[in-house]
Amino acid sequence: MFEFFIPILVIAVIAPIVIKYATKPNYQKVAEKITLPPDLGVREDLHLEKSVRRMKRALPSDFKEKVKRRYLSEYPKSTEAYFEAVFFELQRFFIMCSLLSNVPMFSKKVDAIWHEMLMYTKEYEKFSSELCGEHIHHAPNDVVEPDPHGRAFFDLLYSKLFYFTEFTPIAWGSFFQNPVHQGLLQELQTLPIEDLAKRYFRDNADQDTVHALLKEVKREIERFTKEKDPYKGLKLTPNAIDSAPILAGAMLYYSYHHFNEYDMYMGKLNPASNYYAGNTTACGSACGNQRDGNDSSCSGDSGSSCGGGCGSS
Repeated sequence: MFEFFIPILVIAVIAPIVIKYATKPNYQKVAEKITLPPDLGVREDLHLEKSVRRMKRALPSDFKEKVKRRYLSEYPKSTEAYFEAVFFELQRFFIMCSLLSNVPMFSKKVDAIWHEMLMYTKEYEKFSSELCGEHIHHAPNDVVEPDPHGRAFFDLLYSKLFYFTEFTPIAWGSFFQNPVHQGLLQELQTLPIEDLAKRYFRDNADQDTVHALLKEVKREIERFTKEKDPYKGLKLTPNAIDSAPILAGAMLYYSYHHFNEYDMYMGKLNPASNYYAGNTTACGSACGNQRDGNDSSCSGDSGSSCGGGCGSS
């Protein structure tokens, strides 16, 4: 009789755990299983070590813990692992803020933690000053405006600065959906690095990083002007994070050579993936890909600016 009840007891104990895990949203599951890379997963060849050290000094653990407690109380269904994964991406966003003169916020998930940071006025002001030398502004997000060209520039620079994790497309939505604007491509190709640095980057940004980043982008564009399609016939594993660097290069190549047929060419490169072609179902709806930038509607995290710029504006 006792042996009969043992399996029932085991099922009674294990079943609720299995059901609880099985019913968790996918993004919670991914957050719990990933190992976040050290030093924010920055590219080693772009001299970002100083920016990471500055981030660590500007964002002490006690401030982070305050933000975490407040966030988890405001969002009780979120887990600590989820907070850590999103906070990791927020720090990457702040690294971009320390470099660029303006960085739109393209993620509701990341923006939610940024909002909680703003509640600690003194700590946030100190953090902004130590990281950027001035206040990192946050514009109200009551009006969500499509910004496909801004998103393409964000995707390009993010992919050059950081290695992707499995959580990256969950946090930011779809990458590489929109082509880089032709006017920006021409500037990146023809303007001197010093002029580009003044136009798009902060005056007090780490110039070693800025120059290394722009030099790499210019070199890649120059290579693409002379190359026949290096991605023709290539098929990538859907949603694999190892595909991100290849897709970043393809975004530049097809923006340069096939701007008006961008969707078709990117779709051929990775046809089975919803992360990179057309609409996304992973985390939010994609914006329209109208090439004049006047998309009429947008929702979710993938193609609209739902936060604000950074810097002194």
